[in-house]
Amino acid sequence: MRGIISRWMLRRVLSSGLAFEAQAIDAYRGLRERLLKSGSCDESLEGSLCHLLEEEEAHHRILSGAAAGRVSLEDLERLLQGHVYPGFEAIRALSGEEAARWSADLTAALEQEEKTWIFYGNLQRMSKIPAVKKAFEVLAAMEKEHVNILRRLLGMG
Repeated sequence: MRGIISRWMLRRVLSSGLAFEAQAIDAYRGLRERLLKSGSCDESLEGSLCHLLEEEEAHHRILSGAAAGRVSLEDLERLLQGHVYPGFEAIRALSGEEAARWSADLTAALEQEEKTWIFYGNLQRMSKIPAVKKAFEVLAAMEKEHVNILRRLLGMG
C-alpha cells in the first residue's frame, strides 16, 4: 500500500512540475519566433534559446511520462543524466540595441527559471526515495544551468 501512495504522490508532484515546464516552453518558443522574425539573429542568443527550448521540451516529455506512470524511476534518472550545454562558454552578454530589445523578456525568463530551480531543489531535499531524489537533483541542476545561461546573456555572470 505504501508503494502505491508513494507513486501517486510522485505523479502529483511531477504534474505540478509540468506547469513550470509549460510556461518555460511557451516563453522560449515566443522568444525564438521573435528572434527569427526580427532579422537580426544573434548566434549566441539563438543558440542559447534553442538549447533552453529543447531542454524544456525534454523535461516536459519526461515529466509527463513519469506523471502518467509510463516512465520508471530508473528510466527517469537515466534519461535526465548528461544534459550540459556545450556552447555555454561561447555565450556573450547582449549589448546595445540587442540588450534593449531582449532584456525584459530574458529577465522574465530568468525569474521563472529561478523559481523552477528552487522548486526542484526543494523537492530533491524533501524526497526520501533515492531515484526520485536523484531525478530532482538532476532537474534542479539543469534549471540552474538555464539560470546561468540567462544571466550570462543579460551580462550578470
